[in-house]
Amino acid sequence: MLNTINQSPPGRMLGGIGTLLGPPQNTQFQMVVAFIRRLLPKFADSALQDNIENENALNSRLTRFITNAADQKNFFADRESMEDERRGNSPAADIGIYLKVNPDAGIDPPLITVFEGKRLSTKLPKKRHQEYVIGHEEKGKHVPCGGIERFKLSIHGRKLNYAGMIGYLQNETAATWHDKINTWIRELCSQSSEPRWSEKEQLRPKKNNGPVTEYESVVKRTNDELQMTHLWITLVRPER
Repeated sequence: MLNTINQSPPGRMLGGIGTLLGPPQNTQFQMVVAFIRRLLPKFADSALQDNIENENALNSRLTRFITNAADQKNFFADRESMEDERRGNSPAADIGIYLKVNPDAGIDPPLITVFEGKRLSTKLPKKRHQEYVIGHEEKGKHVPCGGIERFKLSIHGRKLNYAGMIGYLQNETAATWHDKINTWIRELCSQSSEPRWSEKEQLRPKKNNGPVTEYESVVKRTNDELQMTHLWITLVRPER
């Protein structure tokens, strides 16, 4: 368990530079996923109450919710988790999840995983309507701002084997968005860009628990694969 890691001396917990020697990364990742899944309905109530709809504010609020609710856990959330802190212009995933360590150990908290948050809304500008998957063209150049795309290109999570996405479902149904996203992925398979897209990268249903829907997928990168969990939270006011 993560509790065991946190109580262990630094020499047992870390090997080399920031390498975690506790439970396998997948165990840590799945514990974080389960925690966020339980938290999302309360987060949704808060966002709806305050009419928060824009992506940046949703990601910021979710980051605070995770860290606040995880007070007694062994991890915390960080907004805009930089891929390479040695570069001031480094890409940054929306939310980084880090293992808590004793501050007296004099080590930087190890990264467990990262999440990218995207709106699932037909109200997005036309050029952004596929942004959960892929970016758009601008002035004759492709802008790689798609959520899954940024993991595929190793812009985010290049050192990770497990990562996730949060989908803020603002209209239509999870089933409709699932069909749309898998259609977009199938269409990308015919393109010659590298790394190539594969139909095996389509999202597969995993759990449907009221307002939270969970999917899983594999992202095929140039030299390896990334296992992804997708957590979608409904942010649609119930009709009265």
